[in-house]
Amino acid sequence: MRPILILSFIIFLGISAYYDLTEGTIPQSLQYTEDNNVESNGLETGSNEAMSIPYQEVIVEAGHTVYGIVQALHEKQGLRFAPPKVVDDFEALNPNVKAHEIIIGHTYRFPLYDNE
Repeated sequence: MRPILILSFIIFLGISAYYDLTEGTIPQSLQYTEDNNVESNGLETGSNEAMSIPYQEVIVEAGHTVYGIVQALHEKQGLRFAPPKVVDDFEALNPNVKAHEIIIGHTYRFPLYDNE
């Protein structure tokens, strides 16, 4: 019985590794393509709402989140805004980019808030 379980586990592991290497586990919509270049999208389609929000451009590193980066930008004064407002402002500043789809190494505009 034990050899059958070990053989089954090895087969499962091999299939899993093959699938991960050929198909991958990241959905196609999240993979980087030249057409999804954030800088060109942000400059091509600007909205009036995005222009009224002060921002700072930041290069995203591994482990960063939109809300975490905005918190770091407001470290001294403290961030008093709810995550949904921060996400909405981020998406207004970066057209065609969803907050949960930011890519490591890309530059994005992050909203800055006054001491209100």
